[in-house]
Amino acid sequence: MTPLTAEDRLFLKEFYRAVMDAPLSPDDPRYVRLYEDHDALGVDPVELLEQTISYVDDSVQLLAGFRGIGKSTELRRLQKRIESADGKVVLIDIAQYINMSTPIDVSDFLMSITGAFGMALEDDKFLGKSGLDESVWERFRSFLGSIKLSEFSAEIAAKAKTDVDVAGISKGAEVSAKLGLKGSFKEDPIFKERVQKHMAGHLGGLVVEVHKFFEECIKALRKKYGNGVKVLMIVDSIEQIRGTFTNGTEVQASVENLFAMHAAELRIPGLHVIYTIPPFLKVRYPNLGSLYPAGAVQMFPAIKIKDKNDNVATSGKDALVELIKKRHSRATHLLSDAQMERMVAESGGHLRNLLRMVAEVIRRAKKLPVDDWVITQALDQMRTELLPIAENDALWLAQIAITHKAALEDQSNLIQLARFFDTNMVLCYRNGPEWYDVHPLIRGHVLQLAKEVQAARAAKKEHG
Repeated sequence: MTPLTAEDRLFLKEFYRAVMDAPLSPDDPRYVRLYEDHDALGVDPVELLEQTISYVDDSVQLLAGFRGIGKSTELRRLQKRIESADGKVVLIDIAQYINMSTPIDVSDFLMSITGAFGMALEDDKFLGKSGLDESVWERFRSFLGSIKLSEFSAEIAAKAKTDVDVAGISKGAEVSAKLGLKGSFKEDPIFKERVQKHMAGHLGGLVVEVHKFFEECIKALRKKYGNGVKVLMIVDSIEQIRGTFTNGTEVQASVENLFAMHAAELRIPGLHVIYTIPPFLKVRYPNLGSLYPAGAVQMFPAIKIKDKNDNVATSGKDALVELIKKRHSRATHLLSDAQMERMVAESGGHLRNLLRMVAEVIRRAKKLPVDDWVITQALDQMRTELLPIAENDALWLAQIAITHKAALEDQSNLIQLARFFDTNMVLCYRNGPEWYDVHPLIRGHVLQLAKEVQAARAAKKEHG
C-alpha cells in the first residue's frame, strides 16, 4: 500500500472540513440547487413560501422539517430571494433564547422573539442603533413594570449581569439587557416556570404590547426603505425543542398548545413570519395549517432516492452525488462514482447522514482512492449508532417500512415516534402525498428482527 503523501493528507483535511455540517449560503460554491436544478425532486418548498409572501400583506407560515435535512440552508436561499426583491429578513435562532428541553409557553416565546427582533434591527443593514425610537422600548418596559415583573428584577439582574430598573429591564443595548430575561428563560427552568405563572393572567395585555412593538418597528423600516417593503421574520430551530424521557410528553404538549391554541397571538399584523415546527406536530395535530391564514404546513422531506417500490429515483441520486462532488473539487480523488452512489443509497436521502458518511470514509482513508471495504467500515459505524433496537420498536418500525405510514396507533406513543424522527430511524419523503420509510442502514435489520420477534411470540403463545 502506497502511504499517503503530505499533499494527500492536506487534501483529506480540506475535504473533511468541507463536509462538516453547517448551513450554507446560496452563494457558497459548495451549495447545490437541489430544487431549482432537479425538477424531479418535486415542489420547491422555498418557492411556495415566497409565493405566499408576495400575495398578501402579512402571513404566518409553518415549516416542518427533520434535523439535518437542509432546511436552514434553504431558508437562507429564501432570505436571499426576499432581500433581492428589496425586502428585509430577520433570521432568529430561537435556541439562543429558550431552553429546548423544557415546556415552552406563549408568554416567554413572545417576549423572546420580541427582544430578538428588536436587537436585530440595531444592525446597520436594518435601522442601526439609533434607528428605533427609544420610546418603543420604554413602552414595553413600562408594560412589564405595570404587571409587577419587578418582583423578579434581582434575579434578572444577577443572571443578566447588568443594572436593572424597577421594571426588571436594563437600558443596555444587548437583548439580554433590554429584556433581561434571555439567560433566565434559557438556563433556569424554575425561574421560567415562575414567570410563566405570573404572566398567565396578563397574556392579553402582553399580546397587545408585543403587537404594538412590532408595529412601530415595521413603521420605522418602511419610513427608511419605503412603504412597499416586505418584512419577514424567520424563527428557526423550534423543531429542536424536545423533552427528556421524563418530560417528553409535557414538552410535546406545550409545543402543540403554542401553535394550536395561540395561532392568533403568533400572527403579527404587517409582518410575514415563518415558524419552523417539529415534524411530530403534523402527526399530533392534523390540519394544523387551517388555523393560520396562509394555510398549509410546508414540509422539507428527505431527498427521494427511491420510490415506495424500491425503484431508483435518478434525479435524487444524481443530486446527492453532485452534492458530494461540490464539497471538494477533487472528490473523485477519494471516491469513485459507484462508491458515491452506494453511500447516497445508504443515506436515505438525508443530507447530514450523507456528509457524515463521507467524513467517516475520510477518517479511515489509508490510500487514495479508497477501497470498497473502507466504505463498508464507514457504513457499519453509522449503522451501529442506530442499534440496538428494542423488540417493540422493531415491530413498529417494520410496520412503517411495509405500509409507508407513520402507523401511530395511539397519541400516547407519540414520544416514541418523535424519537424515530429525531434519530433519523424514520425518514419522510414526498412525491405527491408524504410517505415514510425506515432508514436504509437499519431497514433489513428491522424487518428480520420483527420477523424473529413475531415468531418467538407466536411460539410462546402456542406453548402457553
